[in-house]
Amino acid sequence: MAGRPRLRIGQRGKISRRYLGGGVWEAFCRFRDADGVVRKVQRIGPADEFDKRGKLAEDALVEALAERRTPSADQIGSDARTLDTYRFTAGKLAKFIGGVRVGEASTARLDAALRSMRTSHGLMMAKHAKTILRGGLQLAVLANVLGANPVRDVQPLRSGDRPKGGAVALTADQLPDLLTKLRASAFCRDHDLVDPTTLLIATGLRRSELLGLRWADVDTTAATVTVNGRLVRVAGEGLKWVPATKSAAGMRTLPLSRFAVEMLAARRGVPYYGEQTMIFPSKAGAWRDPENFNRAWRTARGALGVPGVTSHSFRKTVADLIDEEGRSARVGADQLGHAKPSMTQDRYTTRGRVHPEVADLLDRAVINAE
Repeated sequence: MAGRPRLRIGQRGKISRRYLGGGVWEAFCRFRDADGVVRKVQRIGPADEFDKRGKLAEDALVEALAERRTPSADQIGSDARTLDTYRFTAGKLAKFIGGVRVGEASTARLDAALRSMRTSHGLMMAKHAKTILRGGLQLAVLANVLGANPVRDVQPLRSGDRPKGGAVALTADQLPDLLTKLRASAFCRDHDLVDPTTLLIATGLRRSELLGLRWADVDTTAATVTVNGRLVRVAGEGLKWVPATKSAAGMRTLPLSRFAVEMLAARRGVPYYGEQTMIFPSKAGAWRDPENFNRAWRTARGALGVPGVTSHSFRKTVADLIDEEGRSARVGADQLGHAKPSMTQDRYTTRGRVHPEVADLLDRAVINAE
C-alpha cells in the first residue's frame, strides 16, 4: 500500500484543528519548507466563544504559511499580474532606451532614461523600470559581458517635489482647506478629480481599489462601501477588474463619513456618472486607468497647495488620524486593508470588523469644509 504522497516544496498537507478549551483552537499541518524538510506548523487562534470550529486558528495558520512559502513555479498563476505589470513597463521603457546596446548602457545614460520615465509615467513605473534594468544587466555581468552592473550607481528615484521619507501625510487641519480648493478648481472638475479624491480622503483606499469601485459596492443607507475588487493590468487585455481575496487585506467593508455619503449621492444623480457600472469611469465609459488618474493629480496638486501629496498620502493620512485618536493598530489595519499589524495581533484579535468610529473621526477632521 502506497504511503502519503510527497509534498512539493512550498506545499502544505491537510489542516487539522484541535480545541484547547476556553474558546481557543489550535490549527496545524505538515509543510515542506524551501530546504526540502517537512515540518509541523501550528498556530493558536484568539479566544472567541462564537468560533465553534476553529476557523480563526486556521486563518492564522494559512496566513503564516503564505509568508513562509517561497516563490516557485507552482505560484506562477498568482504572480502573473505582476509579470504583466513589468511587461507593460518594459514597453514604456523601450521608448527611452530601446536602441541602446548592453555595452552602451552607462550609468549616466540609464539615469537619464529612468528620470524621463519618472517624468512621463510616474515614480512607481520608473522604479519598476529600474528593477527590470538591474535584473537584465546583472545577466550581462554573470556572462562576463559587463564588469559591473551600471544600475547600482544610478541615483535613487524620488519624486522631485517630495521629501525622502516617502508620501507626505496631511494633518487634520489641512483637510478642510484641500477639500475647499478641490471643489473650487476648474481643472479638478474638468478632469474628474474632485469626487475620487474626496473618497480617498474618506477611506484611505488604494488607487486600484478606488477606481475599481462599482455602484453596487455602495450602501448609502448603511453608509458603507465594500471593496469587492481592484483594477490590474493584464497582458493582451489591458485594464481588468479582478475580485478581491476574501481576507482582511482584500475584501472588506468600510464605513463612510457623512461628507463621502453626500458626495456619492450627488454623483449618482449626475446623468453620465450615475449610469455607469463603475463609480469613477473614464470619459469613454470604461475602467479609469490609475496611471492617467495619477498623471492628472500630479498636474493639479501644485495649484492646490499640496505639491508633495500623492494618492498614497491619503492612506497615510487616515492611518495617522486613527493613531492620533488612540485607536488600535488593528483598527488601522482593518481600514486600510493590511493583512496584519503584527502576527501577535492577528492571533489574538478578531479581524475584518467594520469600525464606524473611523468615519466619525474623518467627519470631524473636515467639518470646517461642510
